[in-house]
Amino acid sequence: MSVVPIVTIPNEILNKPTEKVGVAEVTSGEIKQLIQNLLDTVLAAKDPIGAGLAAPQIGVSKRVCVVRRFYQNPENPDEDLTKEYVLINPKIISSSDETVLGIEGCLSVPDTYGNVERAKKIKIKALNEKGEPIRMSESGFMARVIQHEIDHLDGILFTTKITGKTYTEAELDEINKEKEAELVEG
Repeated sequence: MSVVPIVTIPNEILNKPTEKVGVAEVTSGEIKQLIQNLLDTVLAAKDPIGAGLAAPQIGVSKRVCVVRRFYQNPENPDEDLTKEYVLINPKIISSSDETVLGIEGCLSVPDTYGNVERAKKIKIKALNEKGEPIRMSESGFMARVIQHEIDHLDGILFTTKITGKTYTEAELDEINKEKEAELVEG
């Protein structure tokens, strides 16, 4: 297992566009180790849980990220399962005009959350960990995570896209408790 420290603001690597991974480099030992480090590190992130992680977040300026799809265990509805995807040189090839506003956070920006407007649906192309071309059409939370991670690869932090105020985790928890109480009363 190769859990590595997550780079946090104000580290400059987070604000710089990454280098594209060359075709011959995709299956090299260096990229394989980078992918393993990304997977191990995002899976180890528990508070908060990591939904994705880009190479600059572990100090590597390469165009590689991992994203996680969360879904309910059909055998145990109280348990969430995940599937991890490796995206090398990901590129959004189309996005919907329709956007959605949603709360985002980031492992590289501790205890900061805010509303970010993102395309509701996206289509991307990338290479997987074997160097094979893949295409994905995504919506909802997965589309948000992919857009967030591609922003990292372009040197853009979600904090530059926040609409309205930022929240700490404690403030966000309080807002969620109030919403739950309204649902119970209403």
